Amino acid sequence: MKKGILIISILLLVLAANAQVVLKTIVTEGPVIAGEPFVVQYVLENAEPEDDFFQPDFRQFRFVSGPNTYTGASFGADGPKRLKNITFTLVALKEGHYIVPGASVKLHGQVFKSEPAPLEVISRAAAVQKGILSEKPSLATDSYLQPGEDPYEKIRHNLFMKVMVDKKACVVGQPVTATFKLYSRLNSKSDIVKNPGFYGFAIQDMINLADNVSATETVNGKKFQVHTVRKVQLYPLQAGLFTIDPMEVQSRVEFSTSMVSKKSEQEIVEGVIPTEDELFSKPGFKVCETSMHTEPVAIKVNPLPEHGRPAEFSGATGKFTIAASLEKQELARNEEGDLVVTIEGRGNFPQLAAPVVSWPKAMEGFEPEIKDSLNKELSPLEGRRVFTFRFISNQAGTYTIPAINLSFFDPDSNRYKTTSTKPITVKITEAAARKLQAGAEKEPVLKKSVLLWIITGVAILAATLFVVIRRKNRKPVQAEPVKITPANKPQVTGLLQPASVLQEAEGHSFYAALRTAIWQFSSQKFKLSGSSMNKRSLQEALQQANITDADQQELLRILDACEEGLFTGALETGNRKELLEETRHLLQKIADTPLPE
Repeated sequence: MKKGILIISILLLVLAANAQVVLKTIVTEGPVIAGEPFVVQYVLENAEPEDDFFQPDFRQFRFVSGPNTYTGASFGADGPKRLKNITFTLVALKEGHYIVPGASVKLHGQVFKSEPAPLEVISRAAAVQKGILSEKPSLATDSYLQPGEDPYEKIRHNLFMKVMVDKKACVVGQPVTATFKLYSRLNSKSDIVKNPGFYGFAIQDMINLADNVSATETVNGKKFQVHTVRKVQLYPLQAGLFTIDPMEVQSRVEFSTSMVSKKSEQEIVEGVIPTEDELFSKPGFKVCETSMHTEPVAIKVNPLPEHGRPAEFSGATGKFTIAASLEKQELARNEEGDLVVTIEGRGNFPQLAAPVVSWPKAMEGFEPEIKDSLNKELSPLEGRRVFTFRFISNQAGTYTIPAINLSFFDPDSNRYKTTSTKPITVKITEAAARKLQAGAEKEPVLKKSVLLWIITGVAILAATLFVVIRRKNRKPVQAEPVKITPANKPQVTGLLQPASVLQEAEGHSFYAALRTAIWQFSSQKFKLSGSSMNKRSLQEALQQANITDADQQELLRILDACEEGLFTGALETGNRKELLEETRHLLQKIADTPLPE
């Protein structure tokens, strides 16, 4: 029996190796319901373990989970097939006709693509009408106001907000997930009038109002319609006691004063002021206005342990691996090459600094380009950050780029760990160098290299200063202001180095880095810490330091711009350089201003 199975397995492998590779896109047959999850499958026939799968762009859907990979085999009339099934769970938020994008796979240098697949999305009501979904009884409500009943007491029990955090104590760099929910059993329209401040944290949004996430929950035996207003990951920047500010909401509630049955409806928006007609009650109904807010939540952020901290540790917290490769193993003299360093895992990717590369003496390396591919549905963030370092050498020879180290703190084991790449060998040849020198129109490489070397030296010095300052900031700060002397004056260039590196990065990481730099500067200059890391305390400190009103308003405007870029993504990439230079000039001006005795 075992011998027969072995023969079949060998036959399967031989046939599959010679068979044609096919990639298919498969979605659920028939329509799916708006707001309900569905599965898309990418089936790879005659797959091999070393294939490289490229995930499609699901931007028109809400991402739930994936990729989940399953392997197996099938036996048909055309012989055995090796199969790989890669699945994703998605949600279409609105009804309509969609196209689920195809995927790509690279195998033995050849790229195979699957065809996109059509998808019909219908409303829940249409699904009930078509018999796809059974009609369920509507959620019981308390929208009827009996004679003599206090409407505001009824609102208090049937319309409220909650904020939930997954932890109230953590270490620097370990994320806290905060979820803001609105609970209602009433006919209500709610408007967010104030979003919470997250001072002391870098922010990664998971769910916001536009995602329209709602569900039914039972509280004290009663069913509520629950809207997830916002869900965020908060990455602490330094040790201390920090407070998540309240979210404030104004609501308009409509009660029925007759026994007329009306289906309960709840709506939550942001920045929409009700019209004058909406504020007055209609016959048979009573309209009440009320305001509510979540409770402030204190988060204790503990410092990372000093014991066992590696010298090269720069703040990475979580679980990571690091790998490095060259785009080309052999280069001509004075030809630019690319070293690609990839960090994968789960942790505080928004705060992940570029690893240090020890270039051989005959090579010049430059600041990296950064690209993220992260699953924002998970906390901590999971995925990869890719650093592409450009380098050049004007001397022929064979050189070895030493192993690149990444040290991180693992909260699960409560200790530091270090992972490394393998050393990489690159060959620089003489042959093509003569070709480059023959072109008179080429800029002299030596002159360009010297300039790039100077720029790189300045960047490395700035990055070193930034790491030193961050380590210094981990120590407890004094509550009383002290005079800033040249020895302890904030080093603006070092503080702004991460934002400078992230100018071209995708997503909100630039704004998070710039906002963090401003608050770190404020902590060093004015000794703000913990719950005092807010705009009101900052403005008071600026006033006490005799900073001009114009400069005070300019700094607050820059903070507002960072928050706008973080929370809404409304700012264009082209504004980043200008915003960074404005911040650099202003912080240097404030840093040079002595504090009063």
